[in-house]
Amino acid sequence: RIEGQLLENFYANSCPNLESIVRQEVSTKFTQTFVTIPATLRLFFHDCFVEGCDASVLISSSSGDAEKDAKDNVSLAGDGFDTVIKAKQAVETQCPGVVSCADILALAAREVVVLAGGPTWEVELGRRDGLISQASRVTGNLPEPEFNLDQLNTLFARNNLTQLDMIALSGAHTLGFSHCDRFSSRIYSSPIDPTLDSSYAQQLMDACPQNVDPSIAINMDPETPRTFDNVYYQNLIGGKGLFSSDQVLNTEPDSEPTVSDFATNPGNFNAAFITAMRKLGRVGVKTGNEGMAVRTWLMILFLVFMMMQKGKGQLSETFYRTSCPKLESIVRKVVTEKINQTFVTIPATLRLFFHDCFVEGCDASVLISSPNGDAEKDAPDNLSLAGDGFDTVIKAKTEVEKSCPRVVSCADILTIATRDIIELAGGPSFKVELGRRDGLISKASRVTGNLPDPNFNLIQLNNMFAKNNLTQTDMIALSGAHTVGFSHCSRFANRLYSFSPSSPVDPDLDPTYAQQLMQACPQNVDPKIAINMDPATPQTFDNMYFQNLVTKKGLFTSDEVLFTNKASQATVIDFANNPGDFSGAFVTAIRKLGRVEVKTGNAGQIRVDCTAFNS
Repeated sequence: RIEGQLLENFYANSCPNLESIVRQEVSTKFTQTFVTIPATLRLFFHDCFVEGCDASVLISSSSGDAEKDAKDNVSLAGDGFDTVIKAKQAVETQCPGVVSCADILALAAREVVVLAGGPTWEVELGRRDGLISQASRVTGNLPEPEFNLDQLNTLFARNNLTQLDMIALSGAHTLGFSHCDRFSSRIYSSPIDPTLDSSYAQQLMDACPQNVDPSIAINMDPETPRTFDNVYYQNLIGGKGLFSSDQVLNTEPDSEPTVSDFATNPGNFNAAFITAMRKLGRVGVKTGNEGMAVRTWLMILFLVFMMMQKGKGQLSETFYRTSCPKLESIVRKVVTEKINQTFVTIPATLRLFFHDCFVEGCDASVLISSPNGDAEKDAPDNLSLAGDGFDTVIKAKTEVEKSCPRVVSCADILTIATRDIIELAGGPSFKVELGRRDGLISKASRVTGNLPDPNFNLIQLNNMFAKNNLTQTDMIALSGAHTVGFSHCSRFANRLYSFSPSSPVDPDLDPTYAQQLMQACPQNVDPKIAINMDPATPQTFDNMYFQNLVTKKGLFTSDEVLFTNKASQATVIDFANNPGDFSGAFVTAIRKLGRVEVKTGNAGQIRVDCTAFNS
C-alpha cells in the first residue's frame, strides 16, 4: 500500500465549491436524523481499514458479496451511505466527473465531527475510488469489541497508526451506538466483567436483557451521546466503557496515562484526534491513475442509491412546488379553522398520523371506510381514534382538490396537518417531506401487533419502534406527544384497581395522582369517558409530559416505564430539564416516522376521496 500524494487544495480549480456543497448536504441530512453523525464517522473508519480510503465499502453487489455485505459491516447504518450518496449527487451537478466518492466520504466525516461539537481540520484530498470490494477481504481487518491492547495496537500499526492514534480514534465512540450482542458477554458471563461499574452493568442489563431483539442498540457514551467531547475517556475511568476494547485502554498501564490525559484535557484529545484522522485518511489511498474513473463510479453509485431507496421512497420538501404551490397554506387554513371549533383536533390528528404510519406505513390507509366494517379504522385498537382527526384531513383534502385536483395524496395532507397542529399547540415547526402515495390496502386484520399497548415495557416498546427504523430516543421523543393526548379510562384502569394482588394501585403512580384518576374514572365508569394524559398543561405541546414522568404522573405503564427503567431514564430527565433537546429530538423522530414504508412513484394512488379507493 502507498500513502499517495494528497493535497488540501486538490480541487481548488476543478471544483472550488466542493467543501461548502458537502457541508450543506451533511447539515441537511443531520437535521433529518442524528444517526447521520455516528453512521458517517463509522463508515469512514470501516472503509479505510479494509482496502484503504477508497469508498469500496459503498459498493453494492447483486450477489451479496461486496465489502458492505461482510458480517462486520452489515450493522453500518444506512444514513451514513445516504449522506455520501446525496453529497455526491449535489457535487456532480456542479463538478461532473471530477470528485471521488472517497474524498466526499473523507469530507463528510470531518463535517459530522464539527456538527457534533468537535474540532475542525483541513482535509487532504486527491483520492481515487477503489476497484475491489469483496466481503471476503474484510475479516481480520477491523477491531473486535473483545480485543486487548496488544491486538488493537497490532491492527492499527498495520495502518501506520500509533497507540496514541488508536486511543484518540477510539474517542469517536463518544458518538456511537452498538447492538446488544456486541457486548453481552461482559454482562452475562459469570461473573460480570469486574472492570464494569456495577450500576452501569445493571443499566446495560435493563436495556439489553438476555435474548433481546438483536436490532436493539444503545449509546456507547451514556453521558453525552450526542456531543463530540472527551466524556468517553471520563467514562472509561468510571468503569463505563461499553466494549472490552474500550475499557482496556484505562485498565492497561501502557495506555492508562493517555486516557487520563484526554479525560482531563479536552484540547489534548482534540489535537490528537485531528492528527489521527488525517493519518487515517491517508491509509491505502489510490491516486494518479490508480482506481476507477469517476464517471464510471457514479453509474455504480447511482445503482447503489436506487437499491437503498427501494421501499423507503424518495420524498422531497419541494415535491409540490410546481404542481400545487399553495398546498401548505391551504392545509394550514383548514387546520386552524378546525382547531378553533374544537381543541380535540390536535390530539386526534396527531394520533391518527401515528396509527396510520405504524400499520401499512404512512399511506392514509387508516382513513378508508368499509361498508363491511373490516377496514383498518375498524380494528379494536383504532376504534378510539377521534372523528375530528379524520374530519380535519377530509376537509383539507376537499379544499386542496379545488386548487390542485388529483395531485396531492391524502397521506401527504395528513402529514402536513400533523405538523401544523403541533405548531399551533405551541410546539416546534419543521419542514415536511412530501411525495407519498395513498395505499391500496386497509384491513382491520393487519392492525393487531403493530401498535404499542399501554402496558408495554421498555423492551416491547423498543422492539416495536425498531421495526419501523426508530431508535429508543425516537420512541421517547414521540411519546412526548402524550402532552396533548387523552385516553379512555379502560386503558389504564388496571393501574388503579387491579395492578397486583399485593398492591391494587400501581406503586409507580403518585398517590395524589392515583386518587385524582380514581375520582375521574371510578370502577365501571362509562367507557366513553376520557381524561387528559398530561394533567398539568394538557392543551400545550411542551416538555411537561417528561416532568410528569419524573413525579410519577405518567398515565400509562408504557409512559411511566420510560422513567423507571434506568436505560431510558437519562433521556427523560434530559427532556424534562431541556425543552430544546426534546423539541429537536421530536422533530427528528416525527420526520423519520413520516418515512415509514411510504409509497412513491407508481406505487399506490392519489385518492380523490380519502375515505375510498379510486374506482
